[in-house]
Amino acid sequence: MKLIMENWKQYVCEQIDTSSSETITLKIPKFRISEQWGTPGSHDREIIEMFTSKIHGQTLSQKIASLNSFVTECDAGCAATKDVSEILANLIFLDALASVIYDFNPMTGGFLFESLVSALLGGQSMQIPTSGGIDQDVTDIVDQDGRPMSLKFFFKKGSGYIKGSYDNLRTSIQRYNQPMIYLVGIKNRGHKDGEVLSIDFFQFSVGSRKDKIKGNFDASDIGSYNGLSRGQIANSRYHIGTLNFGSRKEIQQIASNYTERLGSIMLSIYRQIDELTMNINQYFLNSPESKESALKAQANAAALKKDTEELT
Repeated sequence: MKLIMENWKQYVCEQIDTSSSETITLKIPKFRISEQWGTPGSHDREIIEMFTSKIHGQTLSQKIASLNSFVTECDAGCAATKDVSEILANLIFLDALASVIYDFNPMTGGFLFESLVSALLGGQSMQIPTSGGIDQDVTDIVDQDGRPMSLKFFFKKGSGYIKGSYDNLRTSIQRYNQPMIYLVGIKNRGHKDGEVLSIDFFQFSVGSRKDKIKGNFDASDIGSYNGLSRGQIANSRYHIGTLNFGSRKEIQQIASNYTERLGSIMLSIYRQIDELTMNINQYFLNSPESKESALKAQANAAALKKDTEELT
C-alpha cells in the first residue's frame, strides 16, 4: 500500500491493485467550520457532533488530553488498532482548529472558536449570539451543564491582561446566578516559522462579591485597571491541558500515520460496493438460474454493513 499526503486540508490513501494496476483514491471528509456548530439541533451541529462525540472524555480537560494523546503518543502500532471513527473525529477536529488559527483574522477566528468548543462539549452546549452595544452579555457559550462561559483565544505575546466591562460581567453573573467560567487558550508560536506549536488551556471562575456569588476571582478583578494579568491565571492551578498542535507539516505527518488504517477500511467498502453491484447485475440478468449471485450479493451487503459501521 502506498500512502501519500497532498496537503493539510486533504488526506489521501492510494491502494494499487497489482493484478489490474487499478488505483483507488480515498479522501477523508472535509468540513467547512460553521457558526451553526454552536447551535444544538441545527443540521450542521448534528453532523459535526457525529464526529466530536467520538473524541474520548466527558470534560473539556479530558477531551483536550485525548486530542493531545492522538497527536503525540500514538505510534504506527497504536494507529493500527484505533477505531476508524475515532481517527476521523480527531483529524476533522484538528483540521477545523487549524482553520480557526490560520485561515481567519483574530475576531472571526475567535467567534468560530466558540462554535468549535460548543460542538466539542456537545449535548445542549450552545453559542450565545452577540447582540453588541454597551449592555451586551459577556457569555460566549453555555456549556452542557448550563454554566455560562467566556472564551479567550490569543497568542502568548500580547497585552498580557484579560479585561472586560465590570457592569456587563456582573449583569451576566446575576442573570445565570452563578460564576462566569473563563476558558483561555494561549497559542504558542515557533521561533522560526511562526507556526502554532502548542496551545495551553486554562480555566477559572469569576464571581461577584456584591451578589454573594463566589469564584476564583471577582468581577472587579476583570473590570478594573488593566484587568487580570496572565501571570495570575496561567499557572498549574488553572491549567486544564496542553494540545501540542505542531506545525502544519507535523500535522500532515500525524495524519499520514493514520491513513493506512483508514485506507484498509475504505478500500474494503469500495470493493464490497463493486462486488455487490456486479452480483446484483448477474442475478437480474440470469435469474432464476443465478441464485449463487444472490447469495454472494447478500454476503457483500453484510460485509458492507460491518465496514461502514466502523466509520460511525
